[in-house]
Amino acid sequence: MGTFTPTFMETTFRTEGQMQTTDVRQAAQGAVDQSKSFVNRQVDQRTTQLGDQIGGVADDLRGIADNLRQNETIGIAGSYVEQGADLIDGAAQYLRDADADRLMMDIEGLARRQPWACAAGALVIGFAASRFLKTSSTRRYLAGVDSEIDARTGAYG
Repeated sequence: MGTFTPTFMETTFRTEGQMQTTDVRQAAQGAVDQSKSFVNRQVDQRTTQLGDQIGGVADDLRGIADNLRQNETIGIAGSYVEQGADLIDGAAQYLRDADADRLMMDIEGLARRQPWACAAGALVIGFAASRFLKTSSTRRYLAGVDSEIDARTGAYG
């Protein structure tokens, strides 16, 4: 038996197929990289906005603390409110400064150090999301019933 020697046509088709496969892989990798970049930019933008909003809450709390200090009977509460404002301001600064990669590393680190805390947090977030969806579902249902009643009675509204 002789050895198989590919013909010119077989070699050409095999090379073109490999080039097409490489082109598809490169295009897919480019799309993945572009998606990651878009998501990272969105996370950076949203966390900065959230940090700014939380920073505004900290500033408001500082104003409340100043007002409390002026009152002789509850002036001591002003220092506690100030401490809370400092903590909130620290969280706001973290959100302003952190990029998507740092956030993911910190979340992964927290999940490794305290897995039960992360599970509890996920449970709370899931519960809050379910309540939100239930509330919005009820509103949509009631809006649909109202429009159906209006359609039957001929009312415009």
